[in-house]
Amino acid sequence: MSRVLKRLFVMGFPGLYGGAGTELHHQILIWRQMGMEVHLIPSWPPVSEPLLPEMHGLGVVVHPPNDFSAISEGDPVLGFCNSDFLDALPEIHKRTKRTIFVNCMTWLFDKERESMARGLIGMFLYQNPSVREKHMPELQSLNPSAETRFCVFKPYFEASRFHFIQERSSEFFGCGRISRADADKFSANTLHIYEYFVAPVWKRGLFLGFDERSQNKIGQPYDWIRTARDQNEVSQGEFYAHCEIILQPTDTTENWPRIGFEAMASGSVLIVDNRGGWQQMVEHGKTGWLCNHERDFIYYASKMAYEKNLRQEMAEAARQRGLLLGGFQASTESWEEIFEEISKMPT
Repeated sequence: MSRVLKRLFVMGFPGLYGGAGTELHHQILIWRQMGMEVHLIPSWPPVSEPLLPEMHGLGVVVHPPNDFSAISEGDPVLGFCNSDFLDALPEIHKRTKRTIFVNCMTWLFDKERESMARGLIGMFLYQNPSVREKHMPELQSLNPSAETRFCVFKPYFEASRFHFIQERSSEFFGCGRISRADADKFSANTLHIYEYFVAPVWKRGLFLGFDERSQNKIGQPYDWIRTARDQNEVSQGEFYAHCEIILQPTDTTENWPRIGFEAMASGSVLIVDNRGGWQQMVEHGKTGWLCNHERDFIYYASKMAYEKNLRQEMAEAARQRGLLLGGFQASTESWEEIFEEISKMPT
């Protein structure tokens, strides 16, 4: 670990479900293993947060909501795709110039642009090099300061939290999708794809992250598809135990989808869009399938339903791929470089 940087602050709180919150959770795990002192400044009282006991057990310091008084000059403060962090930047910047924003989207927030123009963000961190190359020119046009850094890190994924399942029920073929319930997370033809792929046994679907917004977008799911509003109704463990495949057409372009790591660690084969972060994460035909059209989704889902041996081979290859992309060694080396870069930033 960097011998200069000893502690860091994060505005926000980790979660068990959802991209940025889950990613923050796993980064805290590796930071603590690397000996980093971690401080969390939540936006609201975290008394009902399921990860609060774990944070205390890890020795993470949890400050009162929106209390920046413990931040000293030179302390790095990170925001993981957190709009509250962007709102609080003027106050944080009075205490330290080492402000770091991790945008987990493929587009820029208006507040992100404004903060860059005002010189309030010292470093932009990206999971995906392609997103960095896309965002950097626009941000630099707003503020050409040579002191602003644009870096890429390899996010850590704690695979042991997801059990690899080699054999699932032979009575039905389990398929599903998992995301926030936002309408954009669903392709309008989702139900068409689920209806028309074929399997040698009954199909059973499960949508984790589904509410009135999703239903207004795609319609009422078929009787053989179960829906759950969030992880309080169906846990992530239950979801992946059900799913032989993750069949997930969307209208969004994903940056570095966290569910990819979860699926690979759990043995659920990914059938996803051929764009965004999926292109870096999935090796087409080896660890999953990248689709350009609804016909691709239908064909590869049917192929996985009928070719069990191939499906199991791909699931194992994907498990190894996940360990390579988000494993401890690769991520530790990446964070060492980031910490070193942070230590060179103005205070």
